[in-house]
Amino acid sequence: MLLSGAAQAELQALDDQELSAVQGAGFGFVLDGILLDASGATITVNDINNASGQNVPISVKEFYLGATGSNKGANLNPVNIGRLDHPFEITLAKGETLRTLRDDGQWVQTTPSNVSVLEFKFPERLTGAGGQACISGYAAAGSNCSSRASERVDLGIRFDFQVAAGRTDIINLDFSELVMDGSYLRLWGDDPRGQLVGEARVNLFAKSLQLMSCAAGTANCTSAQEQTARTLTLSNAFANISLGYGKSQPLLFDVSSNGQFVLELPNPVTRAANGSARPAAERNTIASDFYANAPRTNIVIDNLKAGTGSFSTGGYNFGYNAIQGLSINYLKVTSRDL
Repeated sequence: MLLSGAAQAELQALDDQELSAVQGAGFGFVLDGILLDASGATITVNDINNASGQNVPISVKEFYLGATGSNKGANLNPVNIGRLDHPFEITLAKGETLRTLRDDGQWVQTTPSNVSVLEFKFPERLTGAGGQACISGYAAAGSNCSSRASERVDLGIRFDFQVAAGRTDIINLDFSELVMDGSYLRLWGDDPRGQLVGEARVNLFAKSLQLMSCAAGTANCTSAQEQTARTLTLSNAFANISLGYGKSQPLLFDVSSNGQFVLELPNPVTRAANGSARPAAERNTIASDFYANAPRTNIVIDNLKAGTGSFSTGGYNFGYNAIQGLSINYLKVTSRDL
């Protein structure tokens, strides 16, 4: 949302006729001149205990976000994310008006009709002319992103885990030229189930992603060779992760009786939302729609490299790796006490 310093305006009352013309379509916004640098700061999560009752703290360090070319956060500059004709959006809409872009370029309705859906979405992916390369120099990722090269970000974060006394395990993540066009989260209430449900699409496009198992400058992680030896590098990597197909397989959010969080994708065919078995004809119709229209999950890594040097010294290049067209028929994820 951009405001002009020269603009002057005041709020004015609307009568009933004027209010009836308001569609309640939601609002859009852009992030202008964003830079986050938490180097030197630490956020610690406590009160996570192991089986012996000992605290297992998790520290978040070295979080940054800025323009591309930051050299893993060493040279941060502000970045604009989104623009007025391709903003982030928060909307409240009927399920029958929402659409999802399939891998074949077709827009399909995935949410059920006659429900009000709250949607938060990133700048969209496009069809036709005017799109940008989702990953620069890598055509396989597509050219239908709306974000331009200047609207990509470098993002990094480090987690320190003290699982065992006297030892700290580290995961250090650095994204280069990251964009998430076409991602969204949709939420609505399901009356037969009596709970909050939804669906999500998480799109990640990155020129590179590096996972390092040590902190730069610490013991055995000082030289470039030592750091590279403990790094997993993904180049030209992208993921289109689909969680839920609202019409017949919504993503269920729940909390168990002992306080554990539960995410579930129920089988879309066998039973209705109220638990009753579906007739054969209804199962066939739902199955045909699900397998024809439900968005699939794709994970593609153009080049995957672990460590440095030859295979005998610990480094290895795994080359191209891909999971494409994955359909989830049933999934249940629950948290557990350590």
